[in-house]
Amino acid sequence: MGELIIPRSVARNLPAMVKTSLAELPAAEQEAFVEEYRRRAKSIPVAYLLWLLFGLHYVYLRNWAMQFLFWFTCGGMWIWWFIDLFRIPGIVRDHNKDAAIDVMRDLKIIKG
Repeated sequence: MGELIIPRSVARNLPAMVKTSLAELPAAEQEAFVEEYRRRAKSIPVAYLLWLLFGLHYVYLRNWAMQFLFWFTCGGMWIWWFIDLFRIPGIVRDHNKDAAIDVMRDLKIIKG
């Protein structure tokens, strides 16, 4: 224990507290974390594609309240829709960080 064995592509996107907690886990549990994290994590290119097609990027990120507000305002009269062009990478990164924290929390609950 004390060493991360997860792929760098995953590790670089994780919050520091998750990396620290992961380093304390055995290899099998780190692998279980990676598998579940990859299942829950979202992709920036897919979010852009859904943004372009009907503004469905909030559905993809499972943020239904924002999606209904987005639809109700017609994408903020297209202004919000345009602004999201620049916000999507940050929104996806935030979603993925939250997903990593949730997976770690779930893993500790199951272990505990």
